[in-house]
Amino acid sequence: MEQIVMGRTLVVASSAISSACIAASAGRASGLLGGLKALPVLGVGGSKLFSSCSAFAGSSSGVVRVSNNVDLSGSFAGQESERFGLQRRTFVKSCAASWLMCTAAMAGSFGTASAQPASSDSDASSNLVTFYNYALAFNPAKGKLALEEKNIKYVEKKIDLFNGDSLEPWYLKINPQASAPTLVVGSENITQSVEIIRWADRQGSPLGGDSVDRAFVDEWLNKVNAWDGNLFVAANTPGGAALKVSTEYKIKVAEANAKKNPDMADLYKEKISTMTKNLIDNPNNKAVSDDNRKQLVALLDEANARLATNKYLAGPAYTMADVIFTPVLYRIYQLKFDSEYLDPRPNIKKYYQELEKRPSYKAVFGTSDNPLAAAGEVIPAVGKVVVDQVTGKYNQ
Repeated sequence: MEQIVMGRTLVVASSAISSACIAASAGRASGLLGGLKALPVLGVGGSKLFSSCSAFAGSSSGVVRVSNNVDLSGSFAGQESERFGLQRRTFVKSCAASWLMCTAAMAGSFGTASAQPASSDSDASSNLVTFYNYALAFNPAKGKLALEEKNIKYVEKKIDLFNGDSLEPWYLKINPQASAPTLVVGSENITQSVEIIRWADRQGSPLGGDSVDRAFVDEWLNKVNAWDGNLFVAANTPGGAALKVSTEYKIKVAEANAKKNPDMADLYKEKISTMTKNLIDNPNNKAVSDDNRKQLVALLDEANARLATNKYLAGPAYTMADVIFTPVLYRIYQLKFDSEYLDPRPNIKKYYQELEKRPSYKAVFGTSDNPLAAAGEVIPAVGKVVVDQVTGKYNQ
């Protein structure tokens, strides 16, 4: 997976990731915190998220304050912590305390969506099903939608794609790609979102039954899976800055873990190469990013044409073709590209209004759509990244 303060800016009080924390990181954290304004990359509206955090702060412990009067869009970059009268040790303690306070304040407020019972004639009914998810990421949403639509009972575990959790050695043993989602069914590990969708559809009767074009469903799964939503963000939005900083941080985490776990060094080396190519090199390659946009346009055109005569993509009933397409449309709306990509395609807009009414949609995107819940995901991760960057310890 599966991450520049623009306009509104952040002032973090002493009980959160303070402005002193930003300064003392001497520019390294400024790019990261700046990228938070572009958090639609993870399905979060940056300004909305932090505005709500400000309200939350005022009602409890002062977690985050938002101000339109202070410009943090680069004014702290390169400044030394001494300017604010902080020593390195004090700074680290402050950040650590801020992180813990944010975690404690929000941990009790937000939970994962409860799972539903599985069909009795399925693999899921006889095995423990564990789903490793990051609620704000693009690819995991596809897998969770499939599980929810098929009423499969599962245990959901968070794997943070922002702060390097997915690079922990224990997780690489489950998913060598160090990505999310991962579905563990008994002794089987399914590490691709499209394969999780296919697995879920095999449990009991497939979504849509015999009333739909099943050949189209299979073909559409492959087409949508081939489109890289993270590359689209990195190449076309300010969120690319957040993804770049996060990727550079995770490369350091991978390097540190490789040294500590030499038996897994090849896996870490491969992951570093993949991250560098997909989230740093490719977004800066005009030909690659142009192809990515053309691929999206082709998907939207085909979907709009099919929806002219069908209620859903494969016919009169909802199928896994709709499941895998929903996060694509959600991302377009979250990035505020709907006027460019969806307004010219009214059939898709009408279709999406129906998708939003489904219980599965609310279960999957509820965290992203709730600014406080999204903040509960993001703020502790940012605290960890800042502390790791300042201490230089990436595999604690």
